[in-house]
Amino acid sequence: MTPTRPFYKRPAFWLIFLFVYAVIGTRYAKVGIHDPGFGRSWYYGDASSEGNVESAARFYMEKGFGPNAGLPTYAYTDSLPENDYVYTHYPPMAEWLGGLTARLSGHYTDQAISLLPLLLSVALFFMIYSILARWLNNDPAAFIGASVLVLSNYFISWADDAHQHLYIEFFRWSFVYLWWAYLTEKRSAAVILVLAFCYAMMCLLSYEPYVYIAIIVVGFPLALKQKWFRWEVAVLLIVPVLAFGLRLYLNAAYLGGFDAMLADMKGALLNRTGAEAAASELARKMDFKDYFFLLPKTRLHRLGHFYIFPSLVLILLGILGALQLRKRNKVFFRVAIVIYLAAISWSFVMPQHALIHIFTLRHIAVFVGIVSGFGLIRYRAILLQHWQGRRYLYLTGHLVLIAYTVFYAAVNTVYFVYLKYGFLYPHLGRDHYELFDRFLM
Repeated sequence: MTPTRPFYKRPAFWLIFLFVYAVIGTRYAKVGIHDPGFGRSWYYGDASSEGNVESAARFYMEKGFGPNAGLPTYAYTDSLPENDYVYTHYPPMAEWLGGLTARLSGHYTDQAISLLPLLLSVALFFMIYSILARWLNNDPAAFIGASVLVLSNYFISWADDAHQHLYIEFFRWSFVYLWWAYLTEKRSAAVILVLAFCYAMMCLLSYEPYVYIAIIVVGFPLALKQKWFRWEVAVLLIVPVLAFGLRLYLNAAYLGGFDAMLADMKGALLNRTGAEAAASELARKMDFKDYFFLLPKTRLHRLGHFYIFPSLVLILLGILGALQLRKRNKVFFRVAIVIYLAAISWSFVMPQHALIHIFTLRHIAVFVGIVSGFGLIRYRAILLQHWQGRRYLYLTGHLVLIAYTVFYAAVNTVYFVYLKYGFLYPHLGRDHYELFDRFLM
C-alpha cells in the first residue's frame, strides 16, 4: 500500500467535516425526539428509546440514582399521573449517562442529554479517519472508506443519539483498534485496562456487543497467528460476565430476590428472541424460513439506507475491496474477516432483534470502512479497462449500474438525510415515503 499525505492535510477532509456537521447541527437544532414525523425514527434515529432516556434523566435529576436500585424509570415525563414504570430488560448505561448530564446541567430535555454524544461524535469522526489510515498505511482507500461512513446515514442521523448508538460506536472503534494495536505493536499492559473499560461500557449499554467483542478478542490473535489462550484474553472475557452479573444484581435488588429476577429475565429472553409467539416482538415465533428469506431480505434492503450505496452494489464493492486487501496485506485481510464475522454474529445469536431493529446494521460499519475504498478504486480500474478496450457490452452494464447507484444515493441519502430530514426540515414534509420499499436493493 502506497501511503499518501495525512487525511487532515487534505482540503477535502475539512470540507466533508464542515458539511457533515452542518447537517448534524441542523438536525440537532430542528428535529427533536418528540417531533411528529420520521426525522428521528426508522432509518433516521430511535426517538422511542431517546424518549425513554429523557424520562429516566428527569427521574434521576429530581430523585437521584438511589431509588429502584438505580434502574431507569420510563414514562416519567408523561402527562398521565402514575404512568411511569421501572425498566429491567436492558442495560441502563445510556440512561445513567443521561441522568448524570441532567444532574450536572439542570436540564433533562433531549437536546441537553444528546450534547454528550454529539461531542463524542466529533472525536469519533476523527477516529474513523485516523484508525483506517493507520490500518491501511494511509492508502487513499482509507480516506475513501472513512468518507463513505461519515457521509452516510450510519453517522449523520445517529451522531447526537442519546440512547446507545453513538456511545457504542465510539467504544467499538476504540476497542477494535486498541486490541489490534496491543497485539501488533507490543503496547503497555495498561492498554488492557482501557480495553476492559470500553468492553464494560458497551456491555452496560446494550447486549449486542457481548458476542461481537468476544469474537474480536479471540479472533484477532488467531488472525495474527498468535497464541489466543493468554491472560489478556481471559481478563477481557471476564468483563461481560461481570457486567451481566451487575445487571442481574440490580434487577434482583429491585424485584426483591433471585427468583423474581430470573422470571423477569426469562420473559425478556422470550420477548427478544421470539421463542414463544405470545411473548415475541413479532407476535409470532421466528420461523426457519426467516433465516433464508425474511432476515437476509430486510438486512440487504436496509443496508443501502445506512451506507449510501445500494445494498447489492455495496456487496459488490465489499467483495472487490476484500480481494484487493488480500493481495496487498494478507495479515490484515484475516483481521478484516474476523471483524466481518463479528459484524454478522448478531443475526444468528438474536435474529428477531436484528430483524426488527434497523440500527443493528451499524455492526458492519468497521468492515465497510476497511473494504469500500479498495472496492471503489478497483471498480474504477475495471471501468477504465473496459473503456480503453472499447468493451461496449460491459460499458452498457457499467452505465446502468452507475446510473442506478447515483439515483439511489440521490433519493435515500441526499434527499432524505441531507435535505428532507436535514437542511430543509420540515419544509419537505415529515412523512417517510420509501421509494424502494418493495425491492431487494
